[in-house]
Amino acid sequence: MKKIYLIDWNSFIYRMFFALPEFATKDWTIVNALFGMAKFFASSLVKENPDYIVFIKDAHWENFRHKLYSEYKATRDRMPDNLRSQISLIEEMIKKMWIDMVEIPGYEADDVIWTLARKFDWNTDFEVDILTWDKDLYSLVSNNIKIYDTMKKKKFWPIETKEKFLVEPKLIIDYLSIVWDKADNIPGIDWFWPAKAVDLINYIWTVESIYDVVSEVVSWKTLEEILPNLDEISIKKLQTCFKWKTFEKLVSSRNDAFLSKKLATIELNVELDNFEIENYLFKPDSILNQDIIEFFEKYEFNSLIWENWINKLQLWRDLWLKVHIINNDENLDKLLESIKKETKIVLDTETTWLDIIKAELVWVSIYLDDKRIYYINRFHKWDRVSDVKLKSFLKSILELDILIVWHNIKYDLEIIESFLSNKNTSKVEDIFWQISLAI
Repeated sequence: MKKIYLIDWNSFIYRMFFALPEFATKDWTIVNALFGMAKFFASSLVKENPDYIVFIKDAHWENFRHKLYSEYKATRDRMPDNLRSQISLIEEMIKKMWIDMVEIPGYEADDVIWTLARKFDWNTDFEVDILTWDKDLYSLVSNNIKIYDTMKKKKFWPIETKEKFLVEPKLIIDYLSIVWDKADNIPGIDWFWPAKAVDLINYIWTVESIYDVVSEVVSWKTLEEILPNLDEISIKKLQTCFKWKTFEKLVSSRNDAFLSKKLATIELNVELDNFEIENYLFKPDSILNQDIIEFFEKYEFNSLIWENWINKLQLWRDLWLKVHIINNDENLDKLLESIKKETKIVLDTETTWLDIIKAELVWVSIYLDDKRIYYINRFHKWDRVSDVKLKSFLKSILELDILIVWHNIKYDLEIIESFLSNKNTSKVEDIFWQISLAI
């Protein structure tokens, strides 16, 4: 499946601005949000390497929601000046990376993201990641669409989304219609906080269904009569919403609830003239082009230039390295003979767990030089070496008079000791003794 990243511009830059402490260049240009965005592109995005990336911006000025409710977003704080001063720099950087942005007059980024995501929802050739921190976009989550929190490196599928909101993704708009949304100044239902909203949604479902029940309660029907499929415990939970002052608030907030749903509901049919996803191909090589290197140098982001260069060097295809798979006992014997001629090797183990007690040895890696890198398969289902031969191989290496370079010596030796089942491990125990003396 090809991966599409839909990035909510406004949500993203705010998160970057507040995630990093404020700092400046030598000429006192504030650059914390700019640096956060640069690091995201030059480090995280290059490593994750999506197939397509689309940045979506809110249109300037008012949209159709302001016509529905003049107070929409009226309580939202003005953008901090130190973030406002960085916006043009961020846009300049993104253009230098050859990444296009989408902005549709009269619509918010959420509406465009909804329309684009739905465009690919049932297309099994694509997987859509929405990079945002806006709650309403969680209502889009499906088996093919997920919310990606890049700060926590966590992706929200339907299960994770329900764990977060306690309601199904498709009912999140109804949930937000009940609970007052401070960020967008959506009124909601007075007195109804998340716990009550969750009960109403999970037992009755949509705002429309809730007010159908309200109408029947007003006509003196009981909840047991209206909702005969609910058990006694569920009815008791709901009764707290249908009594006294709470019920009066529920009745009097009817107009606010339906208005809130209109405001929270995202437009699914934004006209996207001539939009072709192939025009938004992500090209990792364009991220650190000469213009960007000069841009990073100008704003003193030298660490990103170095980090990106190192990451590029670490790719096998750029180093022209070849790994030889050792998957039978005969080749393992040949490898041992080669090692006996060396004065130094690099050894590493890979396991199923970090917990020594639970861990199983999966493979052993041996590095002799750039053309002789070996992967000894013990655990994968394809052809592999026998445990008997691998134990003999490891014991022989430990008894050789050569320098062994380790990545995590204490852990690796414990894994090897466990694998050898505490038999003939004098060499291992001797190494542990030497380590303890050195410490």
